[in-house]
Amino acid sequence: MNSASLNSKHIKTQAQSLGFVACGLAKAEPVAEDVARRYQHWLELDYCGEMDYMRRNVEMRLQPDLLMPGVRTIVSLAMNFMPEKRQPAISLYAQGKDYHDVMRGRMQELMQACGLEGRCFVDTAPVLERYWAWRSGIGIITPGSGFISVPGYGPTVFLGELFLTAEADHYDSPLAPLPEEKTGGSLCPALTPEGLDARLCISYQTIEHRGPLPDELELKRTFYGCDRCLRATPQFAESQPTTEPAFQPSEDLLQMTPDDWESLTEEQYQTLFKGSAVKRAKFDGLKRNIERWLKQLKP
Repeated sequence: MNSASLNSKHIKTQAQSLGFVACGLAKAEPVAEDVARRYQHWLELDYCGEMDYMRRNVEMRLQPDLLMPGVRTIVSLAMNFMPEKRQPAISLYAQGKDYHDVMRGRMQELMQACGLEGRCFVDTAPVLERYWAWRSGIGIITPGSGFISVPGYGPTVFLGELFLTAEADHYDSPLAPLPEEKTGGSLCPALTPEGLDARLCISYQTIEHRGPLPDELELKRTFYGCDRCLRATPQFAESQPTTEPAFQPSEDLLQMTPDDWESLTEEQYQTLFKGSAVKRAKFDGLKRNIERWLKQLKP
């Protein structure tokens, strides 16, 4: 499809039919200079903690054509993950199946249905996802928390990108300017004027961090991930239950009680979280979290 322009309306129609709640197209260009400086400063502050992959391939994050030579168009896609019911001990995004697999499968279907040439990325490559979601006009970046909020769905969305080799017949514009103040500590101590300090973030500590949890870390609500910033964002009021079955929790997960979590075995862990993003924490990491959570849950 290199010789012809991409039909933006057709891509958006097909995306909607595949369960995406938003789709926008942006010209593949280097990331805006102020955003690039902000990201590099964030790295200099060591706010990424142990997530060394954030320090690698920085130039690729800032210049799409270094990640995929020949890219001309970036399609940003969003899928609603807000579950109808939830297991309260686990973050909202991890109630159902692993979004990497669900999103990638749908994006590959979209590429095939529209005859697109390129690559799809779902949080697995050096891509500034929120920037491209903003740049393609599928949502705003929320002041204070820095989430992408899609109109009518709020910030409870997964993001993915198609890097395509053809130009489009139409490119979308941002819905609003980038907020001057990216983050603020009023929502959470991990949010600073320079960005999220992952080292102070409950999600980071319970998912990405290996080793003992900091003594001061409190897990009174969830032991995997955290929805504090998400729920405190005003646009969270726009969130609505997803119709996507893959993002709904299983009955077995819903029925888990604190006593059940305390006695969780590795075999139960494998069964309960088969195909789930929760496996990123590994069994030992999850048990570490549960132990802290139970200790603080009890009066």
